[in-house]
Amino acid sequence: MTGRMTGTGKEPDAVDRQLLGLLRENARLPLVALAAEIGLSRSATQERLKRLERDGVIERYTVRLGAGTGSVNQAWLSVRFADKETTCEKLLPHLRRFPEVRMAHSVAGPVDLMLLLEAASPAAIADVREAVNRLPGIANVETTMVLRSHLDR
Repeated sequence: MTGRMTGTGKEPDAVDRQLLGLLRENARLPLVALAAEIGLSRSATQERLKRLERDGVIERYTVRLGAGTGSVNQAWLSVRFADKETTCEKLLPHLRRFPEVRMAHSVAGPVDLMLLLEAASPAAIADVREAVNRLPGIANVETTMVLRSHLDR
């Protein structure tokens, strides 16, 4: 949940949070099943979903690849900027060119940016890592390969 305000000017309530939790687990749950689970009518549940979408709390429904997709390799890149002029906003147009970059997070601490990569092979991850390291304003990139995921909500 993003914590954005709802159209009614309030934070999402307990029922909204329950609905969001169900969708995190399975975004394909039928509306009737969602309604039964949260204890509301189908129409009231549908209105809540529309409001959460309209207010940007739910931004999109997406696919998360599972173990049955073959070999999807993941790695986190820890990126350090070379100077104070380098910002995440300046780098995002460059990073969007790499479909392997699945997430980009500004972080506090010795690292400035964390990138999650997904690629078909370790070599493909290495290629993206090298390309990111060559971007203007990058001082250093460290790679941490994901060996196994234990919890992915």
